[in-house]
Amino acid sequence: MDNTNKSTFDKSPEAYIERLLEITDSKYTCLQEMLELTNEQANVIDGDQIARLEEIIDSKQKIIEKVDKLDDEFEVYFHRLKSEAGIKSVDELKTSEVKGLKELKKSVSNVMGILKELSDMEKSNGNKAKKVLGDIGNELKNINVAKKVNSAYGSIPLQTESYFIDKKK
Repeated sequence: MDNTNKSTFDKSPEAYIERLLEITDSKYTCLQEMLELTNEQANVIDGDQIARLEEIIDSKQKIIEKVDKLDDEFEVYFHRLKSEAGIKSVDELKTSEVKGLKELKKSVSNVMGILKELSDMEKSNGNKAKKVLGDIGNELKNINVAKKVNSAYGSIPLQTESYFIDKKK
């Protein structure tokens, strides 16, 4: 049993901040990937490519799962940092005294920026998708109406023989 990893972890604020920075950078990379997929998703919605849209959604779901794990890990280390440093908020730490804190704040700010951009794009894509679905719904209604009209007026009446034909004598 090798517990060296857990027992030798440096519990200094700097070590926690370094790990938080690594997690945040990984999250940023995942979000950049998601942003690219969301851009592609917008083009696919416009191009009406349903199969590719499903692939993109599956890829985005996998990224979301990665980001969720990173968020959970961030939360654990963030809580430990506050506990070890005896603080309630990171704002209580001075950026000049704790190495890496300034970079962490900048990295978190970058993540927040890309999240806003993603949110805006997702709203736009959602509106596009609703419009496409609405258009498809209207087309289906028109097809159903055309079928009804066609069955009512377009059917060829059966030619029946007349039973009461008068013959001239």
